[in-house]
Amino acid sequence: MTYHLEINGEAVALSVAPAEDGQLTITTTDHAYRVDCRRIDRHQLFLTVDGVNVNAFVSGGADAKEILINGTFYSVADADARVLSTASGGASRELPREVTPPMPSVVVKVLVTEGLRVYKGDNLVVVSAMKMETTLTAPFDALVAGINAAEGDKVMPGDILIDLAAVDGDGTDPEGQ
Repeated sequence: MTYHLEINGEAVALSVAPAEDGQLTITTTDHAYRVDCRRIDRHQLFLTVDGVNVNAFVSGGADAKEILINGTFYSVADADARVLSTASGGASRELPREVTPPMPSVVVKVLVTEGLRVYKGDNLVVVSAMKMETTLTAPFDALVAGINAAEGDKVMPGDILIDLAAVDGDGTDPEGQ
């Protein structure tokens, strides 16, 4: 999977692929890195990059993350999302209607059932990648329209695990879907 990022204002393309040993291979234009990642808490990751241990501290919102590594701050944003936002005149883009994993993962647990009403931030599914579990949450108030994954499934970024249907204040689907 290729990610187009903006790191400290510079466009960077990264290719990310799982390795057989549970690590990731992250490739830039000039180097391939072997990376193992463990989540310490909500804002700290312990990384092993090409055999070197590194602590990373992460903060920020959905649009951009601030990452502190060895005393250096990096501002990281999804460059594709910024292009979409700029092209639409800065208007907010449509929210996703499905939940996908952020990296190659294994589904640990599906926490919802089809037809269930969920609220922004509710836990939907737990995935595991590189010995680190991540809980994917609802990006907005919704009805669970479909479940496309089961425990033990190997999934990739872009695979739709949960389909969502937006709901308005009274709990109905405003688009009649």
